[in-house]
Amino acid sequence: MKRLSSMISEAAKRPKNDGPSSAGGSSSRPPPPGLGGPCKMEHAVARFILNCRTLGRRKAGGSLPVRSSPLEVEARLGVLQSQVPTVSGHPGRLMSSGAKPVGNDGNFATAFYCNANGIGAHFVGGISHGHAVHWTSGGLSENSPISAALGVAAEKTIKQIKEALEETELTETVYAGYKNNRRIAFPGLPSRGSTGKRERKEKMCAPLDLCLPSSPYDLRVGCAVEETEDGSVSFPPPAGYSTRRIKRRRSYTRKNKTFLWQLDITEVTTDGDRHSTQEIEMELSQEATVKLINVDDDQAATKYAQQLASQLKWMVDQINPSGGADLGSVEDQMKPHPDGEACEIAMAQLSSLKHFQKTKDWRGAVAPEGGASPDMRNDSRLKFIGCMPINFGRHNISEVQNGESEYFISEKTDGVRYLMVFTGKTVVLVDRAMKGNTLHGPPGKDPFAYLVPLIRPGTVFDGEVVLNRKFKRPVFIVFDVMCVGASQPVTDLKFSERLQHLKKASFRTKTANADMFGENLVKDKSVVCPLLRKNFVRRIDLDNLLSRVNEAKGIRTYVNSDAHCHLTDGIIFQPDTPYAMGTDVRLFKWKYLDTVTIDVEILPDHGGYYPGKTNEDNDTPPLRVAVVGDDGSMVDMTRHVRLPTSERMRLEADRAESGAKIAEVGFDPETGEWYYRNMRPDKVASNHISTVIGTILELAEGMGTVELRYRMSVAEGMRDTYRKEVRSMQSQLLDFQRKRSQQAQGRR
Repeated sequence: MKRLSSMISEAAKRPKNDGPSSAGGSSSRPPPPGLGGPCKMEHAVARFILNCRTLGRRKAGGSLPVRSSPLEVEARLGVLQSQVPTVSGHPGRLMSSGAKPVGNDGNFATAFYCNANGIGAHFVGGISHGHAVHWTSGGLSENSPISAALGVAAEKTIKQIKEALEETELTETVYAGYKNNRRIAFPGLPSRGSTGKRERKEKMCAPLDLCLPSSPYDLRVGCAVEETEDGSVSFPPPAGYSTRRIKRRRSYTRKNKTFLWQLDITEVTTDGDRHSTQEIEMELSQEATVKLINVDDDQAATKYAQQLASQLKWMVDQINPSGGADLGSVEDQMKPHPDGEACEIAMAQLSSLKHFQKTKDWRGAVAPEGGASPDMRNDSRLKFIGCMPINFGRHNISEVQNGESEYFISEKTDGVRYLMVFTGKTVVLVDRAMKGNTLHGPPGKDPFAYLVPLIRPGTVFDGEVVLNRKFKRPVFIVFDVMCVGASQPVTDLKFSERLQHLKKASFRTKTANADMFGENLVKDKSVVCPLLRKNFVRRIDLDNLLSRVNEAKGIRTYVNSDAHCHLTDGIIFQPDTPYAMGTDVRLFKWKYLDTVTIDVEILPDHGGYYPGKTNEDNDTPPLRVAVVGDDGSMVDMTRHVRLPTSERMRLEADRAESGAKIAEVGFDPETGEWYYRNMRPDKVASNHISTVIGTILELAEGMGTVELRYRMSVAEGMRDTYRKEVRSMQSQLLDFQRKRSQQAQGRR
C-alpha cells in the first residue's frame, strides 16, 4: 500500500477542502480534480447538500419561501480516471481496488475526496453493459438492487414491490453542443412536425467527486440549474449542435415518498458510437429540493441534509455493491517473511514432501526440536506442491453419487491459498509463487508467536487466509494436513485419515496447554491470525451446506458461526484418497457461474497489433493477454478477451500498484461480456489452454445451484430424475404461457 500511503500523505499536506466551491454562476471553476484524504460518504454528501441549499437560496434572492426551484442535485456512477500514465498507456482508475487501511488500528476507508490539488482525475460516467443487465434489467419484476436501493426488503413479493415502487419510462432525443450549454430535447423519436424544447443547463458549483475503491464505480454529485428557454421548438432542430443522443430512461420512486431520491436507469445511444452506454443517476426530488431551500434554521437544515445524504449512501451501497472489497484484501494483510533462513527451511520441507510422494523415502528438512535437520536439501526448481482441483461437470455427477471413493463436501473458501510450514522458530506461509510470507503484526513481534509453542516443528498445513466479515480480520482456515511434526508425512493416507489428524490435533506439542483452533481466538485482537478447521459434510448434506451461504449486495458469505463468516465462491468435492500434489483429477471444484474465471498473462502492447486483428476493431489498443500452451508456448487470447472500459481502468490501476502480470478475468454468458476480477501477484503463470477450454465448457453447461442441490441430495440407491422433472416443468411452463397469451388475445 505504499502508493496509497504516499498519496494520502501528500494530500494531508494540502489545505483542507471538505467540499466544492460555493461560488455560483458560469464564472466559477472547479478546482483541479485529484486525490484527497479519506472520508465518510454520507458526511461529504451532507456538506455538499448544505452547500446546494446556500446556492438555491442565493438563486431565489428575496423570493423565499419558493414554490419550485430549477435547482437539480444529481449523483452519477462512473469511474474517476487518473491522469498519471499507466504501464500500458491506457487510462487507469484513480485508485486501485479495495478498501484502504488507514492508520495502524485496523480501520479501512472506503471513500476518498477527489476535489483536491494534486494527481489529476477525469470522471467517465456510465456503467458496463453487464452490470446494467444484472443490476437493473429486471425492473420491478424481481427483487433486485433497484428495489433494495429504494428500501424494499428482500423478502417482499413481486406484488408488494410493485405496490411500493413506481416505474415510469421516457424516451427522448437530445441535440447538444449549442453555444452557452444549450440543448434541444424532443420527446420520443422525432419526425417532421414534432415539437421540443430548448434548455440551458448551468453548473452552480464544482462537483463532489468521491472515489469508492471498494466498489466497481465512483460517485460524482453535482448541482446545476436547468431552465427551459423555449418550449415550442419545431423539428428538425436548428443547425449548431454537435451530438445527437437518444435516451431511453426508466425512473423509479417510492410511492409513499419515504425515499426522497429518484433512481434513473438510462440507455444512451450517441450518433457515431458503435455501442450504447448505460447510466445510473440518483436525482433529489423537487419536493425535497424545495424543502431544503426553504428551511430557515441552519440546525434543522443540517439535520435534513444528513437525512438526504444517508438515503443516498444507502442507495449507492445497494446499486454499486462492494463485492466483498469493503474490508480490503488478503494481500493487504500480507508481507514477505523477514526470516530468510526460515523460508529456506520451509521450502526444503515442501521439497521433502515432494520427494516422499515419489519415493516413500522420508528425509525431513526440519529437526524435531526445530530448525534445519541434517537431511535438509533445497530444490530451486520446486513448484507449488498443493493439490489443484479440476472443474466439476455433469459427467462427474454419477462419480460423486455412486463412485467407489466417498466424497467429503465443503464450501469453497474465497481467500488466498498458502501452505503453512512450522519451522520451530516461526511459521512461514508459502504461496503459489513459492515465496515465503507472513502477516503484518505488532512491530518486532512474530504474528504467529502464539502458535509456535502449540504445534510441533515440521508440521505442514494446506489452507487459505481469508477475511472474517464479522470481526473484520484475517483467519487461516486449515483444510488438510500434509505432515505431522518433523517425522510423519501423511500425504499417503486417505483424506478421512488426514481429517482425523486435523480433528484430533495430533500435531500438538507435548506442552501445548491451549486449543489452537479455539473459535474464541477469532474475537481476541491480540491474536493476529487465528486458525480454524474447515467444515466438511457428507454428499447428501450439500443442500444444508449451501443454505448457510448468504447472498447480499453482490457477495456470498458462508456463515456457520461468528468465527466461520467469510466469502465463498463455490463447492469443493474432496475424494477419500491420498493427497495428490499438482492437478488431482478426482478433486472437483464447482463455482457459481458468475465467479468462473481464468488467469491470463498480460503481454507487451506491441503497438496495438495482435493475432486476428481486423480493420473493424477499435483503434484503441486492447489489453493483450495470453495463456500457456503446450511445451511452454503462449496462446494469444487478445481477440477473444475484451474488457469494458470501466473494467479495463480498474485492472490498470491494480496492475500499477501490484506489479503483477497475471490477471483473473471472467466471462458472463448472460451478457456476452468479459469482466475483471483481480490481479494475481501470488501466481507466476497463467492457466493452461486446457484449463481455459474446461472453463468455457463449464460455462456452456451452466449447472446452477438448484440442479446441484437437487442431484447431490439424491440418497444412495435412489434414481436421479432431475432431467425428467425439469422437462415436465418446462412443459407446464409452456402450457401456462399459452393460456396466458390466449387470455390476453381474448381481452382485445
